[in-house]
Amino acid sequence: MSEYYNMVLNEDELKWFFDHIIEKPEPQESYMVCLACRGKKLTDEEREYTKVGARGEMMREELIRTKGGLKQEWNFDIYKQAFYRYNCDKNSLLTSNHVPYPEHAMTVYSVLNPSDEMNCIEDLINEYNNCRRDMTNAARKNSRDGIYDSLVKMPKIGEHLKSCHAHNCPRRIWIDFDMDVKKDIRTPENLDIIQNVIHEEGLKLFGKGNFAILKTSGGFHTLVRKECLKFNPNDFITNVTKALTDEERSDVYNKLKISLKDNNLPYEEFVINPPRRNKQDKEHPWRVKAPMIPTPGCRQYDSYPVIVNKEDFNEDIKEDSDEIINKKSDEKFTKKIEKKFGIKFVRVDLKNLK
Repeated sequence: MSEYYNMVLNEDELKWFFDHIIEKPEPQESYMVCLACRGKKLTDEEREYTKVGARGEMMREELIRTKGGLKQEWNFDIYKQAFYRYNCDKNSLLTSNHVPYPEHAMTVYSVLNPSDEMNCIEDLINEYNNCRRDMTNAARKNSRDGIYDSLVKMPKIGEHLKSCHAHNCPRRIWIDFDMDVKKDIRTPENLDIIQNVIHEEGLKLFGKGNFAILKTSGGFHTLVRKECLKFNPNDFITNVTKALTDEERSDVYNKLKISLKDNNLPYEEFVINPPRRNKQDKEHPWRVKAPMIPTPGCRQYDSYPVIVNKEDFNEDIKEDSDEIINKKSDEKFTKKIEKKFGIKFVRVDLKNLK
């Protein structure tokens, strides 16, 4: 009897992600999702049996785009189909050793921003021209091995069209701040503390409804609207790090038990994922890589990622990023005047005055 993978573990979580994070793609755009088997989640015996390397393997890229031709239809039913296609017979996904991938090591990834199909086609043409050039050079040298190698590579060019979608996302809707929490402090209590600090600092810089905190098996992805980043994005990383390592904050520092003597931070890595456009890549000037995140509601090993600050996205409490920046500027100016003249301003809500 056939066994099937189960990759969509919470459809409601996936739908919330679609409703609040995923924007409708333009006619020339699509979203890429894929499966991955992570070698780090396999034992030595499992790696030997499956032949999956330590870095793991990516597979089964799916592209999601609008349907209906000129009608440009877009809804959750269209979006979720790609993920349910991963609920397939285990015999349809085999390793190089011809055995099914272990489900407990698998993750469903989503490219956060839409890919531009025109840029992907440019990338594909470039790949084809390189392969054809190699074949021509091999023919000139009378190298039968070189020609044969190019002939073997040529049919794989079509596969390149899917894989290059993660590198061609010029419309940057969301920026991802990726934090990997250290394993030795990865307890439910500590994760709650870190989550609260991220949320607190996010509210100060971005405002409600402008950032989403995705809790994963190894830490947090903080997804921030690109339009809100009107300052150095590293300020967010700096502010969160200061709050987590401030010895005066007993509610955080003492509970995490962090020692600053050896620069022992609570995370392995806290970075903007991915970096900006690679200006050194002269051959592919159109390439802009997009963040790839574990998909909310879909399998990540034996559980699934969740957005933990959904309440911030209620329409009636969403704050404009310009208002946040202006409010911060006003507060800074007020404190400067108070300090200089030794006075204290009292804020009055004029709306409540009768």
